[in-house]
Amino acid sequence: MASGTNNPAPQATACAHPGHIAVTYNEGPSDVTAKVLNGLKAGQAKASFFVNATWLYTQQYAMILQRAYNDGHLIGMTYRAPGDTTQGMTDDQIRADVTNSAKVIETLIGVAPKYIRLHYSQPEDTRLENIVRDMGYTLIYYNLDTQDYNFKTNPKGIAELYRNTFSKQLDTYDSKGSFISVQYDIPDTGSYQAIYDTINQIDSSGYKMVRLDGCLNDKEPYKESASSKKAVSDKHSFGSADYKEGQKPVDKPETLSTNDSLEDGTSDTTSSDRTSSNKSTAAIMDYMSSWISLCIFALAMTALA
Repeated sequence: MASGTNNPAPQATACAHPGHIAVTYNEGPSDVTAKVLNGLKAGQAKASFFVNATWLYTQQYAMILQRAYNDGHLIGMTYRAPGDTTQGMTDDQIRADVTNSAKVIETLIGVAPKYIRLHYSQPEDTRLENIVRDMGYTLIYYNLDTQDYNFKTNPKGIAELYRNTFSKQLDTYDSKGSFISVQYDIPDTGSYQAIYDTINQIDSSGYKMVRLDGCLNDKEPYKESASSKKAVSDKHSFGSADYKEGQKPVDKPETLSTNDSLEDGTSDTTSSDRTSSNKSTAAIMDYMSSWISLCIFALAMTALA
């Protein structure tokens, strides 16, 4: 039983091989995800997206998730407890809420996420960590925080942070490191504007972009279903013929805006739901928190029944 333990559950924080970096994005899909996907496509690079199932009730975001999956990126799940706390929830209620979130993703891409990233909490919610681990999830953390929320007006600073991290690693240890980086897939950071510079900086520093399954040498990075513990692969998984890693230098477009496409060349005309470029980071996080509730997931179960 997971309940009652005070010991933190193991979490992946780095890749298995020096020179590998898994670039990960949290809290999408959003109005800027297509920009990120277009940049990754131009650089022939793959990333890992930890999606917030709450947004997937909006059709445009559901379609963006499907595009990300079909483009060959790894899909994980961000889990944020109702009210940002599991206090007052039983173990069974936590399991049901996590499963309902995963089921929404499974409905859209055909497999359930196995990799999970928990929303930050203080103090650390070790009970939640151990419950989700007992459910068959792999907890993912990071060892490179891009702090992209500080670079909305200076997106080049994100690529510079990557460069400084790689340089410090080399100066200190005289060798390449391995990294799992974190960025936020929302309009109120500089990440979508920095995607081209980020790919080029990683490439020029001699690192290779990999999905998290390649990072961790995991040939089964999904679950058979949201309610199952059985791990499975898909056609894009590490070790499969369609698995891709690496990147190439890419030219940055002259302009980048939040008005992008669900597919290349298809105009997105319904982005007003989450346009928030004039909000502060604190405001956008409050906005996101207000949407997350057990009520929404109860509606999801009704729709999926």
